[in-house]
Amino acid sequence: MSDLDYNDLLPQISTNLSNTLNTWGASSHQYQAVLQTLKDLLQRIEQRDAQLVKSTEIDADMLSQAMEFLKLG
Repeated sequence: MSDLDYNDLLPQISTNLSNTLNTWGASSHQYQAVLQTLKDLLQRIEQRDAQLVKSTEIDADMLSQAMEFLKLG
C-alpha cells in the first residue's frame, strides 16, 4: 500500500462511510467494514509518518564523530 496516494484514498473512504451510514445505519455490517477500512488506513498513515520521523533522526554518536572529524580537518 506504500505506492498508493493517501490523499486520494481518504476522500473515497469518507464518501463510502457516509453512504453506508445513510443507507444501512451505523450498526450495519457494511458501515462497520468501511469504518474498519478507514481505521486501518489511518493506522498505516501513522506508521508511515513514524518511520519517516525515525529515518530523519540524527544519531548522537554519529554526529559527535562527524564534529570531531571536522575539528581535525
